[in-house]
Amino acid sequence: MIEVNRRHALSLAAGGMLALAGCSELTSSDDEESDGGIEADGGLPSYASILPAGDYSPYVYGAIDFETMATIIDEEDTTAGDEPDDPLIGNPIVVAVLNSSGFSHLANSPGATAYSDNDETPTGEGALVYANGAFAVVGEYDYDGLYTDLEQAGYDLESESDSSALFSDAETDEIVGITDDVYAFSYPNPNDDEYDALEGVDRLIETAAGEREPKHETDDDFEWLLRTGETGGITLGVYTDDEALPAETIDGEQPAEDEEGLEFEFGAFEDASAVHQHLAVESDGAHASTLVTYAGEDSLDGEGLESALGTDSDSTETTTDDTAVRVDGEYTGELTD
Repeated sequence: MIEVNRRHALSLAAGGMLALAGCSELTSSDDEESDGGIEADGGLPSYASILPAGDYSPYVYGAIDFETMATIIDEEDTTAGDEPDDPLIGNPIVVAVLNSSGFSHLANSPGATAYSDNDETPTGEGALVYANGAFAVVGEYDYDGLYTDLEQAGYDLESESDSSALFSDAETDEIVGITDDVYAFSYPNPNDDEYDALEGVDRLIETAAGEREPKHETDDDFEWLLRTGETGGITLGVYTDDEALPAETIDGEQPAEDEEGLEFEFGAFEDASAVHQHLAVESDGAHASTLVTYAGEDSLDGEGLESALGTDSDSTETTTDDTAVRVDGEYTGELTD
């Protein structure tokens, strides 16, 4: 499980990132259920092209677009509330905090100036993506300028191709990978000795540069999940090629009440093979959705999802299909100014 330091996250977001937790004062009502079926809408998220093919169990990705991040962080007058008990909205909040923590690492890294001086991403565009241990800032960059400035900042060149390069920093152990539309980075994981930061960044950069196939082109079920789940705002995906997510993912230990940590809550997704969660923050509230797929009809647990998701929402709607369930929740209240 991924744990994020709560105290650090609050300082990053000036209280705004966890302002969505104010919805915990609400109660559920007006629940609806639909058997209309679940179909892919045909669109892929912008970050699909950098999610690398590979056999990870589970495969975990999360993204937040810069517009949403700016909206949340700019709410400086908002007071952070308690963490929500509702995974429908709580898990995407952890994605927002996780990615903000990653962006903070970038802002305090030796390559921060190189990144900012060569960032040509139009205002309001771009996204920060987490994929299996590594981060990627998707945007537009002056590749030659980045290459030169990273070397001048003390980074060592590990490898390069015609359109990408990998660097390392001996003092921080940071790995940085660049193309003209991706700035990827990662560090060794103190909680996972098997994680290789160089490999984690290399996978993202090779995929962004077209040197490795993205996962959605090699896995039809993964492609369906991306095309069917909502995009934009904040997204979270957890996927396995097996019939069900690993038990350690579902039963991961949660921090004690006095520990400074935030963790995903996946207990509702037992026997599921994939989960795609989405959160859209709006001026007068938020809309959250969770799409859950199962290996077969016998594993599908629509009732369990209904009872576990949307507990803090104003209303929920559940849509079922042969091997998939989608739960949508509406949240109102003083989430943003």
